[in-house]
Amino acid sequence: MENRKIVFIFLLSFLFLFLSGYVAPQVKEKDLPPKYRDWLKLVNYHITPKENEVFLKLTTDRDRDIFIELFWKMRDPTPGTPENEFKEELIKRFEYVNKYFSRATTREGWQTDMGKIYMILGPPASIETFEGAIGIVPCQAWSYYGDQKKGLPPQFVLVFFKKGGVGEFKLYDPVSDGPYELLENKREFSPDDYEGLYERIANLAPTLADSSISIIPGEYSLLGYTPLLPEIQLFYRIFWNQEEKK
Repeated sequence: MENRKIVFIFLLSFLFLFLSGYVAPQVKEKDLPPKYRDWLKLVNYHITPKENEVFLKLTTDRDRDIFIELFWKMRDPTPGTPENEFKEELIKRFEYVNKYFSRATTREGWQTDMGKIYMILGPPASIETFEGAIGIVPCQAWSYYGDQKKGLPPQFVLVFFKKGGVGEFKLYDPVSDGPYELLENKREFSPDDYEGLYERIANLAPTLADSSISIIPGEYSLLGYTPLLPEIQLFYRIFWNQEEKK
């Protein structure tokens, strides 16, 4: 507990300099030494906007090193032990996504949709692939058990798909993409024919049909097969509001 208090005081000192009107030129990320650029990539989805802003206002490598040390200490789930499980897990995830999710794209694995979700949530409880399903574009459905303390549903499924059947896997949005985008041959349907699209997907890949209209298994709109807007808004608030810090 005492260690956490010390860490908190040090962190407050950085924030105080920033909030008290002390103005330092903000360093562009691309102008930082490589070790700090690499660190920002590693923590990209876990550093807060304020922390990111303060870090880029630091003017010496010594201050940056102190900041990084405090960043890890503040998130150490077992401060009384030599290990920092949060840091170790994040490094493990980072190595994994850059090894496996950089295929079929010019981007680094952590920058892809799959990489982002994996970095935030870790490995899914299960993965179902539909890449060999006739009539369905290549898809993967990642199932997670959510932490309700963080506002996540007890269980949810995230679908990734190759738009038009090519390229890298993109995170599927039931509202802006819709079931229409999951079918290869869809000329007989209109994008808003949700019932028809749902039934077609259910015939081709039954377990994918529900995930095409809802990220939460068993939840459906009162309007039938129309994707649930409230849960999609929750989804975006949790996973995509971190873009503000750059």
